[in-house]
Amino acid sequence: MKKVSIVGIGVGELSYLHKKAITTIESSDCLIGAKRMIESFHHINKEAFISIDSSEIYDFISNSKTHEKFCVLVSGDTGFYSLSKKLTELYINNVDVDLENIPAISSLQYFCSKLNIPWDDIRTISAHGRSINIISNVMFNQKTFMLIGGSTRPDDICKLLCSKGLGHLKVSVGENLSYENERIIEDRADNVAHMEFDTLAVMIVHNDEAINLSEGLRSIKDDEFITGKVPMTKSEVRTISISKLNLKNDSIVYDIGAGTGSVSIEAALKLSNGTLYAIEKNEEAVVLIKKNIEKFKAYNVNVIKNTAPEGLVDLPKPDCVFIGGSSGNMGKIIEAVLNKNPHVNVVINTIALESLNEVLACMDKYKFENVEVVNVSVSRAKKVGAYNMMIGQNPIYVISGRGSGSY
Repeated sequence: MKKVSIVGIGVGELSYLHKKAITTIESSDCLIGAKRMIESFHHINKEAFISIDSSEIYDFISNSKTHEKFCVLVSGDTGFYSLSKKLTELYINNVDVDLENIPAISSLQYFCSKLNIPWDDIRTISAHGRSINIISNVMFNQKTFMLIGGSTRPDDICKLLCSKGLGHLKVSVGENLSYENERIIEDRADNVAHMEFDTLAVMIVHNDEAINLSEGLRSIKDDEFITGKVPMTKSEVRTISISKLNLKNDSIVYDIGAGTGSVSIEAALKLSNGTLYAIEKNEEAVVLIKKNIEKFKAYNVNVIKNTAPEGLVDLPKPDCVFIGGSSGNMGKIIEAVLNKNPHVNVVINTIALESLNEVLACMDKYKFENVEVVNVSVSRAKKVGAYNMMIGQNPIYVISGRGSGSY
């Protein structure tokens, strides 16, 4: 039976390596890992295989006829955004291999110790070769730790924060941690955005005004929104419509014909790892949406001033689409979102019977599944003298359905 040890070599400087890791490395027959890691142990004269590809490493070990003990070196801790995850998945059911993971001090632990702060309440994400939603993570967490690497640098993250009106947030950046040229900077994001950094870096974004996740569980009252003469989807209809979208915390959502942004804001507060795109052509409405974004700190809302479907062209594939206004382009809009995601969830609000018929005809044409029509009639009490009189609002049709993928 072959012995495969995946050893975390820690934050960088080898003085932080513990005895168990050193003993395992020294007793192995072959070292595997990135070139810079292997070179750190050149003095122990072991055969080496340079690779950071889990499948390539697996094949090399499987085909080896001369070695029994293999040591795979990984940076940081084996359980923290590590090559170990994929490699362990390959070996977990292999009865011919004795697999062992040996942990180490991660960059998160080391960096927080240098800042003298605990790390048990920090949201951790990796921007190293991954597509992540940075803004939503910062928006919902008081402290967000990021592994940085590849083409993404700390100044790039700070420029993104600045573009969303978050340049005032404090950021802590750690560069070349544990090495002689270690550099730790704590400053506002708008200042750090003008600095230069190596790719070997980590950072923490501090947001004392982070939104509590419970905010997304409530229904927002209409009078909480900043309004003007632009139409707004009222509270009860908004609540029903959003529920029909079947949101997940990481959904990509379009709000087409966003108006004041009431649907956009209330939906966005449920997207702790998602993004919402508010598409609106009216300039006054765009100004209102931006004001409401700032009021509710819903920075994961991106405003697109354009008509649909033209304004959808460069947007990512949606999971859910709400259509509050189509400007007569209902068929083209539905076709456009289905071309991006044939299984998209769509919810549409209409008032007129003619619009209802148009929507149902479109859903039939494009073979939507689980089509549902709900008529919502809401009355609210208004104090008239000593009496409460019920004042009716316009009845609204809430139509929902899911693309079948076969239109």
